[in-house]
Amino acid sequence: MPSKELRIDYIAPYDLNFHSESGGVRRSFWLKGRPVVLDLEQHAFNGPIRAHAHSNESLDDVEADLIRAARHLISADDNLADFHAAIVADERMARLATQLPGLKPFRTPDLWTTLLRSLVSQQISGSAARSIRDKLAIRFGKRVWAGEELVPVLPDAPTVANASVEDLKSAGLSTRKAEYANGIARALLDGVIAPEILSAMSPDEAITRLAELRGIGIWTAECTLLFGLGDRDVLPADDLGVRKAIARLYGMEAMPSPAEVRRLGEQWNGWKSYATVYLWRSLELPENVTV
Repeated sequence: MPSKELRIDYIAPYDLNFHSESGGVRRSFWLKGRPVVLDLEQHAFNGPIRAHAHSNESLDDVEADLIRAARHLISADDNLADFHAAIVADERMARLATQLPGLKPFRTPDLWTTLLRSLVSQQISGSAARSIRDKLAIRFGKRVWAGEELVPVLPDAPTVANASVEDLKSAGLSTRKAEYANGIARALLDGVIAPEILSAMSPDEAITRLAELRGIGIWTAECTLLFGLGDRDVLPADDLGVRKAIARLYGMEAMPSPAEVRRLGEQWNGWKSYATVYLWRSLELPENVTV
């Protein structure tokens, strides 16, 4: 099967281990109409990152696109020094940031895969979501050999747009989610939510545009900007994890309201997405480390 080995440069510091499972990271997505499985490895803090891309189709003509996708995935061009400078006045957030050196958001290289994964995952367990994603990939998507492993890749937007609701239900989606998937796929193909259009909007405008689609609420739209489009200034103020982390970090007796989260987030202007990622990650630290 076609494959490419790439070396991915980035602005240090960076630690892939924040996102690693068993020593590496794997993501599947669509690039220029072909399914891609991308394996990433970094064996030391700030060490070189090597990427192995696999597909069922030739990758020779999309090597530059692969590199851009991999760089987007690891937030390679974001400078953590700028993030630290932006939050310096907030002593607690600044202290938290120093405790998580090299952490950057880990993104998905294509908007469609981001949205479909989010839709599938709504209101079900992680294991159930994985099962449905695998069924969708086997029934409608592609499977790509990555080394000795056959990796399922979710179906692309044209396939889902042309599938019937009954067909999508056969892969485990509910009737409502199947209808939503059809609608989202068509909106993408019609250009209503084309990445270049959303990227040209302000975050609030893009969130509103996405949330107009059935099946995409405000939280999903916010996370799509953060992890799909790579916007650096998105704060999901209603998110329970964000509110819990803020209460813990700032020693609050009760979780702040979404409005209070937004007011606090004004201290992180330009880098709210990064603050969000650090807040989520802080919940995995011992409590005495974060206060």
